[in-house]
Amino acid sequence: MGLSSHCRSVAKKIKPSRSRPLHSSARWMIPQVASSSIEVKFRPQTLCNARTLATDEGSSSSYHPSSRRALSAVQLLPSYLADARSVQQYHPTDAPDGALQLGVAESKMLEDLLVPALNMPIDIPSDCIYYQQTHGRLSCRESMSSYLENLLNLPKNSLYVDGLVLGSGCNAVLENLCLCLAEPGEAVMIPTPYYAAFEFDLVARANLHVHPVPTQDYSDATSTESETASSSNSSVVSGGGGTERQTIDPSIYYPTAAALTAAYNEALHAGHVPRILLLSHPHNPLGICYPKHVIEECIEWCRSNKVHLVSDEIYAGSVYNDSNSGFHSTLQVAADEHVETKGLGLGPYVHWVYAMSKDFALSGLRVGVAYSENQAIRLPMQKLNDLCQISSQTQVWVESLMNKRITENGDKGPQLWVQQFREENHRRLRARCDALTKCLEDCNIPYLQPTSGLFCWIDLSAYLPLEGSNAERERALYLEMIQKFGLLLTPGNSMRNEEPGFFRIVFTAASDHEFALGLQRLRHFADVKQRT
Repeated sequence: MGLSSHCRSVAKKIKPSRSRPLHSSARWMIPQVASSSIEVKFRPQTLCNARTLATDEGSSSSYHPSSRRALSAVQLLPSYLADARSVQQYHPTDAPDGALQLGVAESKMLEDLLVPALNMPIDIPSDCIYYQQTHGRLSCRESMSSYLENLLNLPKNSLYVDGLVLGSGCNAVLENLCLCLAEPGEAVMIPTPYYAAFEFDLVARANLHVHPVPTQDYSDATSTESETASSSNSSVVSGGGGTERQTIDPSIYYPTAAALTAAYNEALHAGHVPRILLLSHPHNPLGICYPKHVIEECIEWCRSNKVHLVSDEIYAGSVYNDSNSGFHSTLQVAADEHVETKGLGLGPYVHWVYAMSKDFALSGLRVGVAYSENQAIRLPMQKLNDLCQISSQTQVWVESLMNKRITENGDKGPQLWVQQFREENHRRLRARCDALTKCLEDCNIPYLQPTSGLFCWIDLSAYLPLEGSNAERERALYLEMIQKFGLLLTPGNSMRNEEPGFFRIVFTAASDHEFALGLQRLRHFADVKQRT
């Protein structure tokens, strides 16, 4: 038997591992729909051809262009990302009827502030051409530490600089952190709905099991029932000028100890020991912050059950409605000033991640941050970061940006550039959010009042088709919005929402002209739906 034949024979005896996480607690799932079944123009994809080549046992060729685990990793990516890349997108002249991309969380409102800053002259030290500390240059970590203390309202010099790891993006440092906290097959619990790409970030290489944590059955919410409310979790409240608006009660999404315990036991029963609770705070896709008492309850539950809490606070600098948000960083809540140790006194079970992708609209720069005071994982984190270091030149630029001062600043006096930038970003976020929520109110579309992030969580369940399963009905509405109304939003099922018909709309993902057109198309959608 030749070597190629022997390899194929052995491969047939090996059962492929299940790399896709089990979602046993999800109530419904949306099946994949072939792109040929919808009318919008999709560009041909190469994934199917690669999968066929890699798995076609009838082929006489011994050439295997990719491994199964490589293809499995690709299949973990959210389907809406493929839709965003495949559908014909709007262009003012080339494709005026194309779909407006309002589903990927990026900000395109800040180029006028960022491009000049990116082009500022900086001096590159001679040592930048050599190997660096894998967890980041000391001067850059010190500058990042000062910035974070200001952002999170932490005492000056309270963060332990050696507890910071700078890596190439939030997903990179999150993957390394979780790899250091859990073994393959162990569970990461995430309250629903959640950022869809967490499944790729935690499963593709770390081979962890993502276990959704449903919250609504354990909520103390008492929604006001109304015949005009489209969902049992939407209520009608008084708005300005004697008007009424439909809102979603945020407390139905709060993780409680009861919800966490139920999910913990379910994961154990499925054969996955829960090691990590991952919180998105401020929350993606909800656009809100968890109240302080919710964070306290999660910290207490994790410490009692020896489960690691990882707080993803990538939107901490995008809390634009601070008076109503109630934002308290998990680092602030978990800190214990009475513990005699370097840092905040977090103990071994509380960890934190961040990046410059959202607050600074620098998703292409790839600068992520992890912070932990767990000494047992410090060295492994630093060494694993060798695979995803930030270039020394980028670190020098980040350091310069963090330390840059504005001297001509009117009555305010000298101010750090990052503070001025944050204030202007908040102003623009509020303006976009106000315009969107005004449109939603005019259209009688229920929404969750956003206070942070780049998006708004809306309830379109009133417009679901009558026939089919919940999964099929949401998929049909999602495709109809792309085909007939040119609106590409993030479907709730991709984020494991418990109910069909909810969508995330990213109000920063478009230019001013495109955003205005998006509101126009949304009004048209509501008008057509409410007349039929």
